[in-house]
Amino acid sequence: MHATGPSARRRSPVLVHGADLFATPAALAEWLRRHDLPAGEPAPLTGADVRRAVAVREGLRTLAAVNGGGHGETAAEGARRALDAAAQGAAIEVRFGGRRPRFVAGPGTGLAPALGRVLAIAATAMIDGSWARLKVCPGEDCGWAFYDHSRNGSGRWCSMAVCGGRAKARAHYQRRHGSA
Repeated sequence: MHATGPSARRRSPVLVHGADLFATPAALAEWLRRHDLPAGEPAPLTGADVRRAVAVREGLRTLAAVNGGGHGETAAEGARRALDAAAQGAAIEVRFGGRRPRFVAGPGTGLAPALGRVLAIAATAMIDGSWARLKVCPGEDCGWAFYDHSRNGSGRWCSMAVCGGRAKARAHYQRRHGSA
């Protein structure tokens, strides 16, 4: 659910990869539409919806960063509290057809059905264990969330060719020339 991310090093909300795709109600509505996430009608999205969507995005990002060792338990607890607050009123239903229960977006207006679907996807990943592979790249000025496809789940970089390669080159330079 993220479009751009905070700098991995500064851990501040400075956007380094372009405009925030959740910046305005219209931009958020367009992002939801492009990702086939229901935004209930007829209620138009508001500034409060933007703040709520950003709270969910950043809460999930912080929990993903914990998976890669980027944040401690204090940050994770704060993220859980923020997600709990943002999730209040999210429209989620459970369906019991098929072999196992599944979450689906429930009825509602405005942002509630879309947030319900996003939170249901995250909760399902946490339950089935795949969430542990969602990480945040520690690359300098990166911060992108990525899914770790490595065999043993030890992936660290969004791209070894870019962020990992830069980190290796930086470490090599520092070994050869001393810390700058």
